[in-house]
Amino acid sequence: MKRYFFLAVIASSILTACQSGSKQETSTVQGSDSTAIVAPQTDTAKVYNAYLAVKDNLVKTDPKAAQESAKTLAANLGNIKGCTEAADLANRIAATDDVKSQRNIFLQLSQDVIPLVKGMKTKSGPVYVAYCPMAGNGKGGYWLSAQKEIKNPYYGDEMLECGEVKEEIK
Repeated sequence: MKRYFFLAVIASSILTACQSGSKQETSTVQGSDSTAIVAPQTDTAKVYNAYLAVKDNLVKTDPKAAQESAKTLAANLGNIKGCTEAADLANRIAATDDVKSQRNIFLQLSQDVIPLVKGMKTKSGPVYVAYCPMAGNGKGGYWLSAQKEIKNPYYGDEMLECGEVKEEIK
């Protein structure tokens, strides 16, 4: 009985992440912060890696690079049924070179991508869900990371280490 409940919870998470599930092929991917993971399906793994690239570019306060990586993220989100709104958010990041705007949009984007990645099974390399209480004008904001070390995409060098790991997805 517990097994069926657990499976139902997992299935629900996958279906609500960008309002859909996705392919179930296994592939090895390389995270942008040099952490290899094994993902159960190519499309979600590509989304995760592109998301990490956007995050890393926001950490570096590099709006031009964030624009480029957001284009890739938008294209990868577009390959997953039900992720249209998330793809639109990534396109909004790609459309501006204002890093403050990019970071505000990334806050919204993370709310869609985190549940999607939580449904992804990894065989190596945990995924961390980090939280900054200062993001979003003090309302707080989450992001994904392949490293446990905090590198805050919402403030970059201003408050690079502001935040904490709230969850480890194995």
